[in-house]
Amino acid sequence: MRSIFRRKAKPDIFERLEQEASNELQLLEELGPQGFGTEHLMELHAQICANINEQQRLTKVAMSIGATGIGWLSLGFLAFLLGYQTPGLIAFGLSAVCFMIFFGAITYSFRRFRTKGHLEYTRLSIEDELRNRRDKQRKHMEDW
Repeated sequence: MRSIFRRKAKPDIFERLEQEASNELQLLEELGPQGFGTEHLMELHAQICANINEQQRLTKVAMSIGATGIGWLSLGFLAFLLGYQTPGLIAFGLSAVCFMIFFGAITYSFRRFRTKGHLEYTRLSIEDELRNRRDKQRKHMEDW
């Protein structure tokens, strides 16, 4: 029981720096794509594309849950208009649950992936850098 109430030790500065350095996408934002090797950029591009797909899938699920919440809300109003109070209250409760799940999923998506525009910008900056490297390589081969 005593270990439950112990204070957590302050995180070591080196552990915090290691965690921040291991986040490659954040490092990419700070340094830009010029600071990475071509193979590494291709891996980061694949990771960004996977994040975009996952964010889109999560957004679709959240939107369908939100639409379901609107449906339950409409059904609740219809039930009250027809005089069915118990089914109306159940429908209102289900709509509230759907809206809470919707807002929770949107908040989770924003915290994990930021915005879609941010992911797209990162993807495009990686693609631009890879194109520039390809063009430099071609020019170097032509000059050779």
